[in-house]
Amino acid sequence: MKIKRYTLRSTLLLSLLLFTAAAFAQESSIVQITGQVKDQNSGETLPGVSIQIKGTISGTTTDSKGVFTLKTRLKFPFTLVFSSLGFSPQEFEVKNTTSRIDISLATQTLLGKEVVVTASRVEEQALRSPVAIEKLDIRTIKESPAPSFYDALENVKGVQMTTSSLTFKVPNTRGFNIPNNFRFMQLVDGVDMQAATLGVPLGNAIGPTELDIASVEITPGAASALYGMNAINGMANLQTKKSIPL
Repeated sequence: MKIKRYTLRSTLLLSLLLFTAAAFAQESSIVQITGQVKDQNSGETLPGVSIQIKGTISGTTTDSKGVFTLKTRLKFPFTLVFSSLGFSPQEFEVKNTTSRIDISLATQTLLGKEVVVTASRVEEQALRSPVAIEKLDIRTIKESPAPSFYDALENVKGVQMTTSSLTFKVPNTRGFNIPNNFRFMQLVDGVDMQAATLGVPLGNAIGPTELDIASVEITPGAASALYGMNAINGMANLQTKKSIPL
């Protein structure tokens, strides 16, 4: 009985030692990488920079002082990808953990790609539109000195505004300058907003407000191939915020 007890105790002790050794080996295989990210121009630290191990989903972000700590079990070498809004992404190959990683990100200027939906009834880039189309985005509307976004249409190329009354302005294109433009269509998110009895758009009397407007797309040329005879003189499509193009 004593021999069996000693054997059982030895087995338990050996198992405990093996488990401890395995846990220590597993803990020792974790690699910890630290560093700091700064702005290349100003030298200031950058908080919220995303650091990701290339080809994996493992990563972290920098704190308020631009410092980051990343733990991984991957074997050397591997590549870290640093990215942040307004800065060019940068890659850094990590070969060991003997030194601290200091990264400087350069600012990046991105040109926005304007998207239009009026030209072909589907969302597409403005440069690839099959017809000439002018657009007032939300930034242009905010920077316009006009009293309202509808008044800013007067500064769009190929558009002439006729003031019929104090609050009634009629857009005209293609040289047809009449008080009531029967050949000009006006849409709000793809919906025709002409007056039921007059058959002409009453300016922005029944259109979106300044707070709801997102962009205005103007087709100075004929758009009757897609939108019928009422658009033979041109068309204006007022897009509201979070609208779904037709």
